[in-house]
Amino acid sequence: LGYLTYVDLRRGWRITSPNLEQCGLLRIEYQSLDELCAAEHVWTGLHPTLATASPDDRRNVSTIVLDYLRRELAIKVDYLDQQFQERLVQRSSQRLKPNSVWSLDEQASLVYASTVVPRSQRRGDFRGWSYLSARSGLGRLLRRASTFPNSPGKLNVADTAELLLDLFAALRRAGLVEQVEDASDGVGAFQVPASAFIWKAGDGTTPYHDPVRMPTASSDARPNKFFVDLYRSVTDDLRGIEGREHTAQVDYSDREEREQRFRKADLPVMYCSPTMELGVDIADLNVVNMRNVPPTPANYAQRSGRAGRSGQPALVFTYCSAGSPHDQWFFNKPQLMVAGQVTTPRLEMTNEDLVRGHVQAVWLAAAGMSLGSSLKEVLDVDSSAVPRLLERVRDELRDPANVVRAHAAAKRVLADLMPRLEEAPWWSPTWLDDVLNAIPRTFEAATQRWVGLYRAAKAQFDAANRVIGDVSASVDAKNAARRLRREAENQLGLLAAEEDTRTQSDFYSYRYFASEGFLPGYSFPRLPLSAFIPGRRGRAMDEGEFLSRPRFLAISEFGPRSLVYHEGSRYEINRVILPVADSTDSAGEPVLTASAKRCGVCGYLHPAIGGTAPDVCERCRAQLPAAMAGLFRLHNVATRRRDRITADEEERQRQGFELQTALRFAERHGQLSVKSGEATAGGVLAARLTYGDTATLWRINLGRRRRANPEQLGYMLDIDKGYWAKDGDDGPDDDAPATARRRRVVPFVEDTRNCLVVELPEPQSIEVMASLEAALKNAIQVEFQLEEDELASEPLPSRADRRQLLFFESAEGGAGVLRRLVEEPGAIGRVARRAIELCHVDPDTGVEVKPAHGEDCEAACYDCLLSYRNQLDHELLDRHMVLPVLQHLAGATVMSAPGVTAVDHHLEDLEARVETELEERFLTFLKDNGLKLPEAGQVLVPEANTRPDFLYRHP
Repeated sequence: LGYLTYVDLRRGWRITSPNLEQCGLLRIEYQSLDELCAAEHVWTGLHPTLATASPDDRRNVSTIVLDYLRRELAIKVDYLDQQFQERLVQRSSQRLKPNSVWSLDEQASLVYASTVVPRSQRRGDFRGWSYLSARSGLGRLLRRASTFPNSPGKLNVADTAELLLDLFAALRRAGLVEQVEDASDGVGAFQVPASAFIWKAGDGTTPYHDPVRMPTASSDARPNKFFVDLYRSVTDDLRGIEGREHTAQVDYSDREEREQRFRKADLPVMYCSPTMELGVDIADLNVVNMRNVPPTPANYAQRSGRAGRSGQPALVFTYCSAGSPHDQWFFNKPQLMVAGQVTTPRLEMTNEDLVRGHVQAVWLAAAGMSLGSSLKEVLDVDSSAVPRLLERVRDELRDPANVVRAHAAAKRVLADLMPRLEEAPWWSPTWLDDVLNAIPRTFEAATQRWVGLYRAAKAQFDAANRVIGDVSASVDAKNAARRLRREAENQLGLLAAEEDTRTQSDFYSYRYFASEGFLPGYSFPRLPLSAFIPGRRGRAMDEGEFLSRPRFLAISEFGPRSLVYHEGSRYEINRVILPVADSTDSAGEPVLTASAKRCGVCGYLHPAIGGTAPDVCERCRAQLPAAMAGLFRLHNVATRRRDRITADEEERQRQGFELQTALRFAERHGQLSVKSGEATAGGVLAARLTYGDTATLWRINLGRRRRANPEQLGYMLDIDKGYWAKDGDDGPDDDAPATARRRRVVPFVEDTRNCLVVELPEPQSIEVMASLEAALKNAIQVEFQLEEDELASEPLPSRADRRQLLFFESAEGGAGVLRRLVEEPGAIGRVARRAIELCHVDPDTGVEVKPAHGEDCEAACYDCLLSYRNQLDHELLDRHMVLPVLQHLAGATVMSAPGVTAVDHHLEDLEARVETELEERFLTFLKDNGLKLPEAGQVLVPEANTRPDFLYRHP
């Protein structure tokens, strides 16, 4: 209690839970300060301004200085002493309930007292001290004429520095400050003794005023009445406020326990993610509040349907955030959500990855092969250092009879889809055979993430054992090794899914293979990255856990030194779980990085194969820049607990990273798997569209957005232990061992997505391109009823140089809407009309329509272009500037062609094969009406022994 009381005095702009002083419920005065300021003999011989000042002026200045030290926690008290805190933590672990409100965690970073030196900081000074210079805010306050009205002359900076030293000398004489250390030049480092404080209760009407930061106190300043009343009444029944998570990342047994407490009303309120939608069933639940509008009427029906199951009337109310165009749209049209039609979920049924996962699941059923509950039942982890597939598993995978049975079963499953599959660019008559024959390879490849985690944990365990058994190792090194060995043991236990709730583990066999894409997995992140959260003392059977995130989210959320919030604590990403290297370079170093070139015109990616990459872009033929070296594929990461989450954090603290996206279309049968289209209106080109299914996207973390040297990319990584080095501004690197083997790397991740690239025929300003991106994204989501997270967009090649717009589907398998924009002639026109409507303009008449909220929209608002996700573009967005582009697109139709060939070139190729006037008229009719062109002309079809004029690959 003593520690928490003093820490609560620390200066901070707290809104969610202001301290007692900010609420006017506490005043701190200082022992004998009035007597000191009235004793003229103390001030005689000091700076003339102090000597001639009145006692009231001296008291005001002395109080400001003492408050400054106090609020900087420059307080001499045992509770803020580092050695005392170590003993305090030990006593807390022995006598207090673990993880309770009052207990102090052994891994927590406690706040200890600072010291203040009354001068500016100089080279070589200790960075852990605070420095109170004459040029600081307090120094400027001392130079104000109103501070010392009796001063014999105007103070300059040199006078202020001298006055500060004399003021500290006078306060020290009265015991109001104590010199605890000496600075390099003999100037003292001071603290306020806690014995000098006089604690007085306030009346809750006058909040604390800091004259250093706000020279003039506001006459109508009042403390927050809610917190004044809360703090006055909180001791009436000594009840605490408890908040717990209920999300898919929480352990299954913990979720179940919290649901039981909620049913019994021990937890009267439960805050949860959409896990509530998936089956939390409480019969007496009568009120549901949705923090934002659900994505679709189906989600709304599921979530609101949790209430009223007891037969009593229920209350369901929804908060519509002003920062979400989605929320605002349905706030003005609530009937579309509350009584809206529950549409069938959209899935791209011809997505190759999705179909492959189902075919592999059919094979697994046909083979009758059980995966067990853990990958230990699939892999041999005892016979060799590198886990291999068990012999019985290999035999099942290689059994040709399984392939025959699976082939027949898969054909029956795919029969209804076959007409659409035959249209897909990736389909071929041998595709099913190729997938089934490749299952031994793809199955083993799917185990590699688990194998990598296992080998890394085993290597960490063995390395820690060697240090523990080394008689020459220091005590600190052995303690650190024991911690790492315990962490490795916990990781191995999690990988083995040994708990009773292992079916809920991320490493339960079927769930794991679904996340790796070998089996269908709609509810799990596909190909995720995991962060290891170490176990906490006092939690039964707490070995720690792995948190999984989709790769594109993990590149920032699991970035170097990022903070992860979980179960009431903050964890820092402090290292990468490096895979055990199977190959080394010519110098014997493990191969951890790669290199690639990214086109500066279109953002197209060119991996350096064998150390070389092309000099000209394969997509736009532009000259490529130098290769980006040191590209490091981000692996699974580990964390270290920092401290408990406090109510001070209104929003999560996130590192600001500069992310860059690179694109590469898939290749099949030696050709790019894309469809191109041209949107034309009245014979005038409005936009070029290029769609690629399962294109590869790279997300590259170039560095912190506010790094000191923007030209320097990446981060320093300890290539032996995997620790991320701290930046110079982050303080000492207290958790990473010293090592000389550090290398600068640029983290990246990659995944496949359905992508659409939109390019306008003429260059546009950055404002128009940013506004067009926002308008099209919002319109596609509304037109096709997509969740906001199902569609993402980015400018290419960069935010500063917007030449093209990239849209990609984020959901498992994709929603199939981007393909429709290329294949359906009128789809882009419908989307453009919806975008015009969202921009407060009637798409038919062009007349302005006043927003539903009644306020005029000047350039952009949250009803049209602004959203939470495009905040960096808010200054650029202007609905008026983008309207001409949208109006042109609204009247356009799309003619598509297979491959990257432009429509005109494809048409010319068909016309060159024309043999009759009828064929020529047919092509002209298709072109004039914006209809789909044949894929080929005058092609022999051997099965029918005929050569049609034109060929559509349709049923």
